Amino acid sequence: MLRIIIAALVGAGVAAAAIFLVLQEKPVMEEAAPVAQNAPAATSGPSAFGSGTTTSLTQEEWDSNPATQKWQAAAYEIAGDDPDLVFDAGIFCKPSRGVSNEDRATIGVPDSEPRLEPFGAPEDRPVIGLQRLFDNFYWIGNSNIGVWVVTSDDGYIVYDAMNSAADARDIIVPGMEEAGLDPTQIRYLVFGHYHGDHTGGGHYLQELSGARAIMHWADWELYLRAFEDENPSGSFRRMDDMTPMTRDIDAEDGMEITVGDVTATLYQMTGHTPGSIAMIVPVKYAGTEHPILLVTAGNHFRNINAFIGGYEHIWDIAIRRGVESVMQSHPNTNMNLLARTRYVHDNYPPEINPLLYGPERTAKYLNIVRACSRAYIAAVDML
Repeated sequence: MLRIIIAALVGAGVAAAAIFLVLQEKPVMEEAAPVAQNAPAATSGPSAFGSGTTTSLTQEEWDSNPATQKWQAAAYEIAGDDPDLVFDAGIFCKPSRGVSNEDRATIGVPDSEPRLEPFGAPEDRPVIGLQRLFDNFYWIGNSNIGVWVVTSDDGYIVYDAMNSAADARDIIVPGMEEAGLDPTQIRYLVFGHYHGDHTGGGHYLQELSGARAIMHWADWELYLRAFEDENPSGSFRRMDDMTPMTRDIDAEDGMEITVGDVTATLYQMTGHTPGSIAMIVPVKYAGTEHPILLVTAGNHFRNINAFIGGYEHIWDIAIRRGVESVMQSHPNTNMNLLARTRYVHDNYPPEINPLLYGPERTAKYLNIVRACSRAYIAAVDML
C-alpha cells in the first residue's frame, strides 16, 4: 500500500512541512487514475522550453505501463480531494509532462475558489505587461515568457530577461515604469538558464541599469559560446542584440544575494541545462512574508542524473524551507497560471490569493510533480 505521512514542523515562528512518501508494491490499477476537471489533454510536440523537448511517448504506452500507472496513482492519492492539487496532477501526469505549447494553450482552471476564467497561452504570444502578484513581487511579459521583479527598499532583483532587447525595451521597462519602478535601480539580473528566451534582453538591461548578472558557470560558457556562432540556433534566433552580457557572477548552490531588505537564495537545479538555477525569495502579502520558489523549466529533466541531482535537489530544499508557491517564467505549467495571475492583479490585493498554497500544500504539490516525473521515467525506461 502507499502511505503518506505528513509531518508539520513549526520553528522560529515559521511553519514548515515535509511529506515523506513510503512506496511499496501495489497491484496494477485496472484503470488509469482520473484526469482533473478541465486539465489539458495529453499531447506531445513542440514546447515552450525550446528544442529537444518533444516526446514520442504515446498515451497508449503511458496507460499500459504498470509502473507508470503506479506512480500516477501515487500522485492522485497525494492530491486527495483537493481540487487544485488534482488539477496539478492532471498537468504533470501525462506523456508531455505538461510542457508542450498545446498544453499551455488549452489549459483550463481548477474547480476551486476563487472561481477563475481560463486563460490559455496562444501561439501569437500577446503582450500581457505588468501583473502585481504580491506587495513586492511582479511578473512582466507576454503569454509565453516573462520576468520576475522583486522589489526592496533599495533597488530590485530581476529574474530572467525574455527574448530580446526589443522585449526588454518595449515590455519589461514600460512594465516596471507602470508600477513606478525605476529600471535603472535593478541591482541583480539572475538567469535561471542560458537559453535566449530567458537571456535575450539581458544585455539591454545590464547596460541600462549597471546591474550585476548572475548565472551558473556552465551556463555562462554555453551562453557566451552561442554568440560565436554565425548561425544561431534555437531560441537564440529570436535575439536582436548579438552583444553578450558582461560575465559578472557565477552562481553557487546556496548563494545569497541581498538588495535592501530582501535576501534571495540561489540553488542549483541541473536538468533543463547543465547550469540551471532556482531562487527562493521572500514575498510580502497581507503583512506577512512568504517564501516562494522560482524554478526554471518546471519538470523538464533530460536524464535520470539531472532528475535526482537537479530537480529532486531543489524540491527537497523547497520542502525543508517551507515554500508556499512554485512558479516559473513560462506561465501555464506551474502554479502561475495566467488565469490566476490575471485574477490576482485585477483584484489586488485579493481576499484569497490563489498563488499561495501554503507550506503543507506546496510540499504535496512538489511530491505530486515528483510522482508524475517517476511515472514518466518508468514510461520511457529512463532508469
